[in-house]
Amino acid sequence: MKMQQIPWDLRRRGLKDSIRHDKRVKDAIRKNLKELIAEENIITSDGKKLVKIPLKYLDQYRFRYGTPGNATGQGKGQPGDVIARDSANAPGMGPPGDNPGGDIYEAEISLEELTNMMLADLALPWFEDKKTHQIKTTTYRYDEIRTKGPMSNIDKRRTLLENIKRNAAKSEPKVADLCEEDLRFRVWSVKEELQANACVYLLMDRSGSMTTEKKYIAKSFFFWMVRFLKLKYNTVDLVFIAHDVEARVVPEKDFFTISNSGGTLCSSAYQVALDHLKKCHPRDNWNNYLFHFSDGENQEEDNSTCKDLIQDLLTHCTMIGYGEINYQDDASFYGLVKPYSPHWSTLYKELKTVDSKRFITTIIKQKEDVHNALQHFFSRKEARRQ
Repeated sequence: MKMQQIPWDLRRRGLKDSIRHDKRVKDAIRKNLKELIAEENIITSDGKKLVKIPLKYLDQYRFRYGTPGNATGQGKGQPGDVIARDSANAPGMGPPGDNPGGDIYEAEISLEELTNMMLADLALPWFEDKKTHQIKTTTYRYDEIRTKGPMSNIDKRRTLLENIKRNAAKSEPKVADLCEEDLRFRVWSVKEELQANACVYLLMDRSGSMTTEKKYIAKSFFFWMVRFLKLKYNTVDLVFIAHDVEARVVPEKDFFTISNSGGTLCSSAYQVALDHLKKCHPRDNWNNYLFHFSDGENQEEDNSTCKDLIQDLLTHCTMIGYGEINYQDDASFYGLVKPYSPHWSTLYKELKTVDSKRFITTIIKQKEDVHNALQHFFSRKEARRQ
């Protein structure tokens, strides 16, 4: 008795389910980017391995039947009534719970893919071609398939498909009797481009007033900024400057790991950046960008000096960004203290008087605002309101 053949669409059901699952995972990641990019396991990774991202379990569509008396919208109250405001009902503040939690699914994704997903539409604003000094970059792309070539360039997938098609012509669609006419090889071409230089100065306050949480937020922003720049631009120089009362140029590794505990003098970082920029990255040859993150607790008499230095730097830079970290305790989000209200530092108030569309400021009050800061600084020029 001849065995009944399995329909082709049924054979592909597993592949379709896998593709659908991957799509749902990526959609879930996109919807939760603000929370995900501040995850410590991502920031502390080496940037090469896959990272695990916790997501709520992605259940299949199905009907869920309720029980009588458990419907939505029942009970007393009017629209707009405030409920669960007391501390006993705040998350993590009540008695131990006795209800089961939801399943958590850990999705694996590379940092490069996550960076592309998050920063695909961003770019360095007002980027200009510097005709007087450009770098020629060479890239290699596989853009052609041939029947002859070295075995190191063999395209296994296309070779197997050719073999299956040849056997299918004999009414046996399977992989068998591989021969030379089935072989397919990838061929690469060389592409040369002239690219304008870019230099980005990263300034971070590491004084004693910068708590562990504030430093983590600053490092999170700079971590994603560095990933974005290295992924999108082939010719970009990065200069890392750390400061408390004194400032100095440091290696990238030290920038993200070393902590200080002194006072704060922000003008020291701007002065070091200005001196370094004039010496190594003249504006005629470079697109210069500068980003500074601090909590704003600067010596008040130094604020006017910072403003003067920024105005001087603007004559050498394409853009300058200042981010102030007003991190609030988690309790403020649970109604235990008064709601968050931004308290601008004297430094921030002074810098807000700088009259230039290419000097951009932002406030970060919680970890999730890192994503907003990246969008704010690196939105394209055409999309930014002048």
